[in-house]
Amino acid sequence: MTEISSLADVPGALGPAFEAGDPLAVGRTRERANVAVMGRIVAAIAEGSYEELRGHLAPDVTLEIAAPAPIPWVRHARGPDEVVAAVRHNFGTLRDQRPTPLALVAQGDTVMVMARESGTWAASGEPYEALVSQQWTFRGDRLACVRSVAAYAPNPERDRAQPASA
Repeated sequence: MTEISSLADVPGALGPAFEAGDPLAVGRTRERANVAVMGRIVAAIAEGSYEELRGHLAPDVTLEIAAPAPIPWVRHARGPDEVVAAVRHNFGTLRDQRPTPLALVAQGDTVMVMARESGTWAASGEPYEALVSQQWTFRGDRLACVRSVAAYAPNPERDRAQPASA
């Protein structure tokens, strides 16, 4: 897996993740195109280029996030304006993001990603570590829907040090 030191490194890791374990990936042009758009979307977010992000969204795009209650994210958004605002807000709550794609599978209009991410919460400076699963659905060359499920440990060092309860 490609070494990730920041969100800006993720687009370069998506192609190799797509090709991993599938010798026929080279011939999957539709799926490869979706992964490329996904990379451009992540790059726009990493650069804070929210108008570029908007250009990759379908007019009826939806965002749906399932995450523990303490995470201060916008969990539902519909349409480019709401989705861009939600993405700007949600990414603004994080610092020093290091997402590492663990697996990426693409079929037809859908890309599924499993990633591990660490970083810090912007408000508190506390570290976080998360396991994230995402479904990206494309219509043509536009993102139509993204669903994300995140499970996290607010302080991995503390959580590892706690003895298991009976």
